[in-house]
Amino acid sequence: MQSGDKAPTRFVVLGGYLGAGKTTLAAALGKELRSKHGKSVAIITNDQGNVLVDTEYMKDAGFDVKDVLGGCFCANFGEFVKNARTLVSMGRPDVIIAEPIGTSTAILGSVVAPLRSMYPDEFQVAPFFVVVDGTRAAETLRKPEGFGLGGGKLIPSHQVREAEFVLISKVDRLKDDEVGNASELIRKEVSDADVIPCSAFSKKNLDAIVGIILSDKVSTKEPKEVDQRMFAVEKASMGWFNAHAKLVAEGRLDINAFVTALMRRVATDFPPETIGHVKVMLTSSTASAKMSLVEDRMQVDGLKGGRYFTGEGKLVLNARVSASPNDLKKAFEKAIYETALETGVQVQEMGEACFTPKPEAPSLFMK
Repeated sequence: MQSGDKAPTRFVVLGGYLGAGKTTLAAALGKELRSKHGKSVAIITNDQGNVLVDTEYMKDAGFDVKDVLGGCFCANFGEFVKNARTLVSMGRPDVIIAEPIGTSTAILGSVVAPLRSMYPDEFQVAPFFVVVDGTRAAETLRKPEGFGLGGGKLIPSHQVREAEFVLISKVDRLKDDEVGNASELIRKEVSDADVIPCSAFSKKNLDAIVGIILSDKVSTKEPKEVDQRMFAVEKASMGWFNAHAKLVAEGRLDINAFVTALMRRVATDFPPETIGHVKVMLTSSTASAKMSLVEDRMQVDGLKGGRYFTGEGKLVLNARVSASPNDLKKAFEKAIYETALETGVQVQEMGEACFTPKPEAPSLFMK
């Protein structure tokens, strides 16, 4: 038991592929836990880069946040646990929600199982949740046609097979038969997991997920070891671009118009099938907006405060696109500066990084 008489912190790991809606769902669950059940919630975000939209978004929503940067939780387990302990020492949250990178693999064996086995007095680990975008379930889970990628993916199916609960997200956009088809597809992929259709926007079944989080149910699924090399080609096909900048509005800036114009430029620069996930967030002292792009689907994830601001704002952009780092750098720099010119904004203090993630291996693997 931790110092004092406080029970172990409830720990929720929320996995899933790029663009599945993990961050939006995590924020929605955190708000439900906080507003309806009086629970304090902290968040751990994860990425290959050094400045994250997800971290800014969660801070903007009022959560204590720590991030694990420069690689997956699985390859930085010591840092992961250190951050979890820091969050406990900062505010002793009732619940910690951790969201790994969308291309993460072997999370059950390299994060969930070690956490539940090595730190039972500090953390009570809930069943492993994996989020699947209901609007793209068939497309996301399509298998490669023969050796290599062949038009399909290996990572999303692997992620789903590790799940103890699969959360079908974005069902507010689907008809009942489409939800049924997605559920059937997932059950064929993982017969030993429960499937819950849900929506962060309509709040469908958020109460059911919160009920699991607040229950005594714990993760028990045994991990299966896999050869991480089988995912290498798929991971290496994705270029990563991260940027942050100070924006200075010369007059009154329409914050929603800026992020929309920026995303539209990005959407026209790359074929839809190459866009894994692009996230952009613009914040000021009076307003904020977050938007995401997956393939050719743009979505507003959050608006806060007024629609306009003057003076300084902070722009953060994270992109995962099947393109060379050099092509990404040119396209995104152009999109940012053209949008700024169009909307009467000066771009200052811009920092950026563009790369293809290096192969990584789990720090440890526990069956």
